[in-house]
Amino acid sequence: MTIEPATIEIALISHTNAGKTTLARTLLGRDVGEVRDAPHVTDVAESHTLLTSTAGDELRLTDTPGFGDSAKLVQRLRVADNPLGWLLREVWDRYSDRPFWCSQQAVRAARDSAEAVLYVVNAAEDPRDAGYVAFEMQVLRWIGKPVLVLLNQAGPPRGGEDEQRDVERWRAHLAPHGIVNDVLAFDAFARCWVQERVLFDAIAAALPSRHDALARLQAAREQANLERFDATYSDGEATLE
Repeated sequence: MTIEPATIEIALISHTNAGKTTLARTLLGRDVGEVRDAPHVTDVAESHTLLTSTAGDELRLTDTPGFGDSAKLVQRLRVADNPLGWLLREVWDRYSDRPFWCSQQAVRAARDSAEAVLYVVNAAEDPRDAGYVAFEMQVLRWIGKPVLVLLNQAGPPRGGEDEQRDVERWRAHLAPHGIVNDVLAFDAFARCWVQERVLFDAIAAALPSRHDALARLQAAREQANLERFDATYSDGEATLE
């Protein structure tokens, strides 16, 4: 049976300064982009290879600029006769309102290339206090791709019950929007292989037509993790000797 390799792209999207690029570095296992405690550090979309399989499949991760004035973005999209056309022709904002232009680039990257969106939120924030979320849900609805919400910046390690309460609180808050496939706890500073497997299972559930390719990619990821573990264990034994 001939295997047709697939290229799958997912986009990381969030409000500005939610730890999105730090999370991208965690997933990729290498330094990408710039990380500072400031808004709009990422100002262009950058795509990176996250996984490859022996069959030639590729999973790509696009780190996008953070949303700034989400209410303004929703207003523009509502009044545009052709929202996509507006995004393509609106170049003045690049010079007159760069943060707003950055938000446009995030929308374009997800709309044009991604098959699914990882929407990153600050787990320490009460969703009822995050007024921008409702506007960004409207933008994600317009983008029209499956949405997985990742709770990032959870703070010091806590028990599983506390983490699950955060997940349920966000899940209940976002449910009325009707566009979220799943809500997961996935902190950039507390990620482990178990979390990683849960994330890729959720991506596969959101993209059923890509199930076979994602299974091959996940198998390749797990094999690489095991090889890294074995190498680390062997190095440790050599040091003890």
